[in-house]
Amino acid sequence: MPDGGILVQLAVSVILHQARQTLGEEVLTRLADVLTEYAGEKALDKLTTLVGQQGYAAKITQAFVVADACFAQKTNSPTDKNLHEAILSLPLAKLETLEQLATHLPKTLDDASFRQALRATFRASWPQQLSEAEIDRAAGLYLQCLDRPLAADCEQLLPTIFRKLERMENILAELTTRAQTPSTIVFGYSANDVEKLIEKVLTFARAGAVFEAASNQQFLRAELGHETLVLPASAPQTLSAHRDERQYLLSLLLHHDYRPWATRFVPLAGQMDVARQPEGLDVPIAFTELVIPADGAGPTTPQPLEDITQAVEKHSAFIILGEPGAGKTTSIRKIAFEAARRYLAAEANHLPLFVRLSEQNNRSPFEFLAFELERRTGQKLAEALAAGRLLALIDGVNELPRAQRGEYLKAWRTFCQDYSGGNKFIFTGRERDYEAELNLPRVRVEPLDDERIADYLRRHAAQGLEDWLNAPRTRLRALARNPLFLSLLVFAFKQDQRAFNSRAQLLQWFVNARLERERHLTPTGWLPTSAQLQALAQLAYAMQTQGESTTFTLKAARAALPTTVEVDGEDIAVPPTDLFRLARAATLLDPATTPAVRFYHHLFQEYFAALELKRRFEEDPAIDFSALWRTPRQVDEMPAPNVGEWDALPEPPTTGWEETTILACGLLREPAPFIEAVRAHHPALAARCWLEAGAAPALIAPLKTALQENLLADLYNPALHLRTRLQAGYVLGRLDDPRFTPQTLNGVKVIVPAMRPVPAGDYRIGSAAEDEQAYTNEKPQREVTLPAFEIGRWPVTNAEYACFMDAGGYTTERYWKTDLARRWLKGENVTGGPMTRILELWRFTREYPDWRQQLESENLHSPEQLDAIEMIAGMDEAQLTQQYEQAFAGKSRTQPHYWNHSDYNNPSQPVVGVTWFEARAYCEWLSEVTGRIYRLPREAEWEAAARGPQAHLYPWEGAWDKDKANTLEGRVLKPSPVGAYAAAGGVGPFEAEDQAGNVWEWTSTLFHDYAEADEARDEAPEAEGDRVVRGGAWDSLAQVARCAFRLRDVPAFFATDLGFRLLSPVSRSGF
Repeated sequence: MPDGGILVQLAVSVILHQARQTLGEEVLTRLADVLTEYAGEKALDKLTTLVGQQGYAAKITQAFVVADACFAQKTNSPTDKNLHEAILSLPLAKLETLEQLATHLPKTLDDASFRQALRATFRASWPQQLSEAEIDRAAGLYLQCLDRPLAADCEQLLPTIFRKLERMENILAELTTRAQTPSTIVFGYSANDVEKLIEKVLTFARAGAVFEAASNQQFLRAELGHETLVLPASAPQTLSAHRDERQYLLSLLLHHDYRPWATRFVPLAGQMDVARQPEGLDVPIAFTELVIPADGAGPTTPQPLEDITQAVEKHSAFIILGEPGAGKTTSIRKIAFEAARRYLAAEANHLPLFVRLSEQNNRSPFEFLAFELERRTGQKLAEALAAGRLLALIDGVNELPRAQRGEYLKAWRTFCQDYSGGNKFIFTGRERDYEAELNLPRVRVEPLDDERIADYLRRHAAQGLEDWLNAPRTRLRALARNPLFLSLLVFAFKQDQRAFNSRAQLLQWFVNARLERERHLTPTGWLPTSAQLQALAQLAYAMQTQGESTTFTLKAARAALPTTVEVDGEDIAVPPTDLFRLARAATLLDPATTPAVRFYHHLFQEYFAALELKRRFEEDPAIDFSALWRTPRQVDEMPAPNVGEWDALPEPPTTGWEETTILACGLLREPAPFIEAVRAHHPALAARCWLEAGAAPALIAPLKTALQENLLADLYNPALHLRTRLQAGYVLGRLDDPRFTPQTLNGVKVIVPAMRPVPAGDYRIGSAAEDEQAYTNEKPQREVTLPAFEIGRWPVTNAEYACFMDAGGYTTERYWKTDLARRWLKGENVTGGPMTRILELWRFTREYPDWRQQLESENLHSPEQLDAIEMIAGMDEAQLTQQYEQAFAGKSRTQPHYWNHSDYNNPSQPVVGVTWFEARAYCEWLSEVTGRIYRLPREAEWEAAARGPQAHLYPWEGAWDKDKANTLEGRVLKPSPVGAYAAAGGVGPFEAEDQAGNVWEWTSTLFHDYAEADEARDEAPEAEGDRVVRGGAWDSLAQVARCAFRLRDVPAFFATDLGFRLLSPVSRSGF
């Protein structure tokens, strides 16, 4: 290895060789000024120090100035322009090109030797673009340029010269560092070298060494102690091209899409963090798996996953779901990276294979995977499947052709079932576009909470962004909960760009910033930015319109492009080759997909399609866009959902244009007409547009009332299918449900609850002796005499409970009336909490060895839930207590337990995750603020209000009807917006709603058998005994949704299906 000085001189001589002209003092002075302006006073000194000779700084400057000036004079013909583009990139050649020349060039060269070296360089750099004759001509032209006198207008070229100087400085700096580091490790690609490299990469990774691209992106470098491992940036592509299994796996550890897991994180760390591309910003991501609740009370409950690999170890197949930009693809890249590392380290034998469903085309799952596996590893799929060692990472369910999506996924479901023995299959998809066709366990990528956002901002020195996120009316806090958009917000913040009110505006800035950056790096062959935007917009719109996957063949992509676009009144030609090259360089199109064409991220495709939709709407608002927005809404037109037995009821079918429509709205300066056009066909989508428009409030405020009225009417419209009503209710919650409008009383923001009067009278309570559905504790039936009272029309919602939290309800001790409640508030684990239910479930499995058969016969639990109970049954009491007490110790004393979970925090949903103590504290606060008494109903009051004087079995008259209540039969599998079932007749005798199903409701009554009932004793607020809960819930069956059914929970218990309803013992007319 030559010493550092020789390497540097050789590298410089390759670029500058024998620059014979000298610059005048005036030009040198101007150049120094420019360098100072662009890079500071030390720029020239730094270059001089790197090279080691005073004269080389001037020679570097001279070479670039002369070459640029002469090229500008000589390149007039198309052929010369092509040569010009090729030659201009020589000073920016990749590191390996410089090394190649350095290995055989002497310190000084004559013209003939240098011409020969240039030929070799051109041949290696552009084997496809230039013929032998053109290569020879390029070498000669380069030498001629160096002999030409300096052009008079060279000062105009100085900014471009500096950019080249800056990149040359990076190359020289890396060469110098490498040459002066005696322990630098260099590898080739022979089988022996690859095995040595694998060993080194694993050693570096295990030690936590940072393996990153150099600042000039020319090579990869990692340091460990006194060792430096250096590889060309092209190493991953070179390795993967060899169709060798071990080289393929090594390429995953080095590829930029997977490498961040080695460079930024310790594999399998406790906190789940994800690095996003293309900007390299790492964003924390939280995962939740839908599993059985520990008390066995329902089909699913969310369980946080510390690491996505927990799901990999637990399931042979599952799907990762999330919103656009949530990190689904990046999550399976983490899995691929970790699997590759473990395979190479002989710690596991699953071979990761990442594929995009958008590239499946018309092939069967077997044909698709077989082609990809053999292309990358040379291995046969049948052999890998037979050995049970395939880990298929299948990305983008939502990118399958919409018309054939069901057929494709049915084939995948069969394939997974046929080859499940030892093999693993992990899918990703958008939650809104997935109807559980695969019938697989689901892992959801959760929105980022405030703590994760703050931690991310701290790690990236962007704490100042907090004020921006919290600014009134910006809605950027909600935007930042998406990992992709948080990374873009930080990137924008560091560029001092902050004028964003919507996702569309942020994407618009980002896309323009990427193109502007490439414009500066592409001095020739640049298409006007506006032309690129228009052409890409039409390409994306064609992808959306044709309903095809997000990968187009090159032929289809060319056909979708316009031949010209109009820019400032002039028709500009759009050569597809140039457009694709520039868009890939800007990472708007995926550089790894070629010759086929796909956008780097599906959201980029939707953004560009939104540009075209915006253009078309502005050009002619009368165009009929209804096909983009109209979906089935009525009962008689709604198709049956294609879901598994234990999958949730999906939203109404989508058209695939929803995200594009929302982004288009965010791009419009005057979005109101556009929202009105959408509203005529899809009020819920129009409301989403309103929420994300980012426009000045004055422009769209009048629409809000109309949208609220539309959605509220939809919620109570019996002609609309339940899926439509649920969608309307959830969106209405985000739009400020007019049923829960805050007002200010005594200086406090509060939502006064809607109440329904229950007259005084005699009411039958409990079940008759002959009732075969009834449980023993519901008997004997008896009559009670009750005074008049009012019952809440709905369970207390998140919107209402938020007022209590905002008013300091958790920090004001006077609302926590009993010593027991105050002890709980201070963090004590009083009354046992959820652990009591865990132990009851465990004892049940001990008492009844055939417990699984019993539960299977009831059809109350999914197979996955029964497996979870099996796990509990396999523990001893000490293990069980230790594991679950730690889990429940984290119950918040400042908010309901599931307050930040997206399945449970919609403002129009009932509040859940509240203990009996929290429910009573809310009543105390509300009573103080309103001056009217509110409390939890007693058990007899609750049942009387639900059954009425006729003692109905359910709140409505007649038999059970699953369309009237949110219970397990309907498979909504989460709390519904209150009132969603009233349209189907789910209304009680006194016009209260949701009294059967949705959520269990706390009462004030201690649990006793009816024979032991004592009203005075049963209300004792200081008592630690179980309290009665009533009504059934979304995760319980019809039998327990009967009005007479009684359940009990300890006061400190909380769950995803447990809330409360208010009672007021006096009528409004009394005030």
